Amino acid sequence: MNTSPAPTTITASTVNEADTLLDIVVEEFQHLARQEGNCGILVTKKGPGKFTVELSDHVPYGLTLEACT
Repeated sequence: MNTSPAPTTITASTVNEADTLLDIVVEEFQHLARQEGNCGILVTKKGPGKFTVELSDHVPYGLTLEACT
């Protein structure tokens, strides 16, 4: 049974704000990834100051990868 949370969207107006929010959300997803034990974290830049963070079975466990759309 897959209990992965929905992706989290982050919107920031400055680089510092984006860095801070991404650090917080990625840390939360790291805890969730440890519980799942079979997926990594994917951070996708959707546009200026807009990102999604999600658990992904396409990312090896223990890694955080970045992508752009």
